[in-house]
Amino acid sequence: MVNREQLKRLGLRAYEVGRLRVAARAAWILVPVVLVCMLETGERETCACLGVLLLGASFFLRWRDRQGADSVRYGLLAGALPLLAGLAVARAAPACADAPIISVCTAVCLGVGVPSGVWLGARLVRGSAPASTWLGASGIAVLAASLGCAGLGISGLIGAGAGVVLGAASAKVLLRAPT
Repeated sequence: MVNREQLKRLGLRAYEVGRLRVAARAAWILVPVVLVCMLETGERETCACLGVLLLGASFFLRWRDRQGADSVRYGLLAGALPLLAGLAVARAAPACADAPIISVCTAVCLGVGVPSGVWLGARLVRGSAPASTWLGASGIAVLAASLGCAGLGISGLIGAGAGVVLGAASAKVLLRAPT
């Protein structure tokens, strides 16, 4: 016969295992993306480091609560366009990695990151998300965008991060709901 304490303990264990499973689902998407970035850009150490940070942040946010899971989903969607653009530019123009800080690579990553950030900010303002969700989603988007732009050197990383943050912040300020 199972007493109440054992039943409670089994229920809590099942709850935590479920939370871990939900958090680990992000790895199904992120691990292949990180591997592709490592192989395509040639920046294995940088991509691995960014990938570990992205996977760790995604795992923690998804494990924490429902708002964290939303942050990861919106952040990965917002970071997908700069990630793909960074991979395409790195493949087309491998000389970008040796370019100065202000270069065409920075402009490309910035130009693609701003609309992604605006979409992210508009999505979060429309859903009246709290600041923690906004910060989490922006951080995930910056890490995802930086992962794709890692092959462009520091100029690509700066462009991707600045583009997403500037876009999200401007959308949050401009589209703020009246109080």
